[in-house]
Amino acid sequence: MCGIIGIENNEDAAVLTAAGLLTLQHRGEESVGITLSGKGEMRTFKYMGLVSKIFNDEFLLKKLPAAAAVGHVRYTTSSKSSLVNAQPFQISCIHGNISVAHNGNITNFHEIKGMLLKSGAIFNHTSDTEILLHLIAMSKGDLADIVASSICKLDGAFSLVILRDKTLIGARDKNGFRPLVLGKTNDSYILSSETPAIEVMGGKYVRDIEPGEIIVIENGEIKKSFIYKSSKKQNTCIFEQVYFARPDSVMFKHTVKEARMKMGEYLALQMKDIKADIVMPVPDTGYYAAIGFSRISNILFENGFVRNYYVGRSFIKPMQNLRDLIARFKLRPIREVINGKEIVLIDDSIVRGTTSRRLINILKEAGSKKIHFALSCPPIIDSCYYGIDTPSKENLIAANNSIEEIRKYLDIDTLTFLTLENLIKSCSFCNGRDVKKKDDFCIGCFTGKYPTKIPNNIVKEEG
Repeated sequence: MCGIIGIENNEDAAVLTAAGLLTLQHRGEESVGITLSGKGEMRTFKYMGLVSKIFNDEFLLKKLPAAAAVGHVRYTTSSKSSLVNAQPFQISCIHGNISVAHNGNITNFHEIKGMLLKSGAIFNHTSDTEILLHLIAMSKGDLADIVASSICKLDGAFSLVILRDKTLIGARDKNGFRPLVLGKTNDSYILSSETPAIEVMGGKYVRDIEPGEIIVIENGEIKKSFIYKSSKKQNTCIFEQVYFARPDSVMFKHTVKEARMKMGEYLALQMKDIKADIVMPVPDTGYYAAIGFSRISNILFENGFVRNYYVGRSFIKPMQNLRDLIARFKLRPIREVINGKEIVLIDDSIVRGTTSRRLINILKEAGSKKIHFALSCPPIIDSCYYGIDTPSKENLIAANNSIEEIRKYLDIDTLTFLTLENLIKSCSFCNGRDVKKKDDFCIGCFTGKYPTKIPNNIVKEEG
């Protein structure tokens, strides 16, 4: 998962882009990059680590003139975590200086890379994003048409921001796997993975970039917008609302917070026979589901964990030993809340199971009497090929164990997963709006059935 952003026609492009990236930091903590364009010059800056590295660069923010910028925060799925793979990627070609930032995973990457290698292309990165640069550089015509013809060759998930001089382009794959939204501040347009980054930059959300859409922005105006490839159905990743997106992000015309509260409400209905003293969340993605659960069940909501906010998100760390280390000191129990209590513990998901087991052991050490563990999504039984770190079935506890076996492994009293039907209702139905069909979401990680063809030799290499 990554976060992308772009702004044009703004003399504060560098500072605003950095601020927007800071708002998207939850989508990637391994590297950060920003491309600035102004007065005929384009420069890209990349750093391993957090967005704060940009704010520490006085030259970048104050001395380099820029009227437009694109930025990227990254976490990897399987390609190498190194500065060379940090984005945006900038090239100089027949079309000028071009910079690209990508969120997603191109499933036919190896097929296209092989074709490009045979034609003489030289690769400098292991990220799948680089093939798009080669396709653009080898094409002729208007930039928007070049982008359209290039991404028509790609399969899988990709939301893109592309910068050439003062021209900002946004594009989204025809299935709409990953989010991309349009905002406006004064005479500038903004493209972003999530709506809060637009608001932090002083802008207002305008609309979503549609699946299969390309939008071209220049000098504060939308020069062109068109559907380059249409699909009969949308397949937005439902896990965005379960885990990745910020609770204040707007998706399907309601906030992610609203959807997560609905997940908790449906869990409470599924667990109506469970009696407990308190319901408590695993911070932070379990927070609103726990509130929703409490409202329906009338079980007291309590915060039983204190989170260390100087520690990153353990799920999106690429190495298991880093996930384990972070989990040990990221959450600490409040013994006064937990001791002697029968607890409903709410989390967003179980992926590998190791972190959940450790947290449950912490609750037991703090004196909990009984633990009812509830997850605000169904069991994850298959890999994601569109940009989430579930590389193989052997790493997924629910792919290899029954719910009862998982319960015994975690050593808890009950284990409840939100049903797929209730998850879909939660993510698309609020305040009387129409319920979307399951086909409107990508739910492959819960069903093993994917919206696009998955090659047998696929290696996930996150853009």
